[in-house]
Amino acid sequence: MKLNGFAIAAALVFFSSGCATNAPASTPTPTLVATNTPFPTSTPGPKEPLMPEILFEIDNAPDSLKDPYGVALDSSGNIYVNDAGNSRVMVFDNAGQLISKWDKKGSGPGEFKTFGFGGIAIDSQDNVFVVDNANHRIQKFDRAGNFLLEWGTQGTEAGQFIRAIGIATDKEDNVYVTDDGNPYVQKFDNNGQFIMRWGGNGDEDGQFSHATGIAIDADGKIFVADYENKRVQKFDSTGRFLVKWNMGEDIQVTGIPEAIAVDSQGNVYVTDYLLGRLQVFDNDGNFLWAWGEKSFTNSLFKRPDGVALDSDGRIYIVNQSGNTIQVFKLP
Repeated sequence: MKLNGFAIAAALVFFSSGCATNAPASTPTPTLVATNTPFPTSTPGPKEPLMPEILFEIDNAPDSLKDPYGVALDSSGNIYVNDAGNSRVMVFDNAGQLISKWDKKGSGPGEFKTFGFGGIAIDSQDNVFVVDNANHRIQKFDRAGNFLLEWGTQGTEAGQFIRAIGIATDKEDNVYVTDDGNPYVQKFDNNGQFIMRWGGNGDEDGQFSHATGIAIDADGKIFVADYENKRVQKFDSTGRFLVKWNMGEDIQVTGIPEAIAVDSQGNVYVTDYLLGRLQVFDNDGNFLWAWGEKSFTNSLFKRPDGVALDSDGRIYIVNQSGNTIQVFKLP
């Protein structure tokens, strides 16, 4: 672990999760209808970029991370990371000390296949959902790493995956999965029963081209990183398109969204995988502030593909090419 420190001028309040309820029965795929919501106009950002205060960095040498993807926190503040290049899940305490690793390799229950890039999500009961990308499935564990169940097979039908990648839970503990090879958002109950899906390949409102990160706010609004279309899209809880916005308007350089998180005020945090930035928007896509510059050479982050927030004002960034998790403070 490496320690460092910087200054910051920002104050934000972060989100909390709701209580679990039983998931609804399966419903038909919604028909997308584009609304007349205007494309949001970005408000001017700060003249100078806000500089973060870094609390610590996890690199876990000598048992180093390799191509980590996705990060999530349980109710105790423990940090869960999909260490995709090493086919395992790593669990750290809130000071960044390694607690455990789930590192059985293969295709059986509780095992992971190499280079299964994918996110990780935790529900209100501290159940952990891991995208096992290379095995075309989602696996559910308890917080101690005990295997509970799995769902998914390879394919393009409802409940199947080609390259599942992003995952999130809502306040009712339903599970949402994006798939960059099968261009839909799919919704399941907490035990993996298919409920609905929406999307389709394309660049029209509500369609996706390489959907990656996904996050859900306290009101059930759903935010999806539409990677190849270089935009974020917002939907209501039924999958109806609401609004979209592009990355990088504050620096006039179009970036690529990857990971998404939402705080308790509904502000949306999006990592820019191309430029190594973090951008923050209000709930309708109006730009608020950012960390990072135009040049990837001078970027604060290295291929950031995971972001999470906690109630203590910390933000967690996973750097895929840097093989680190950086933890920052927003005082």
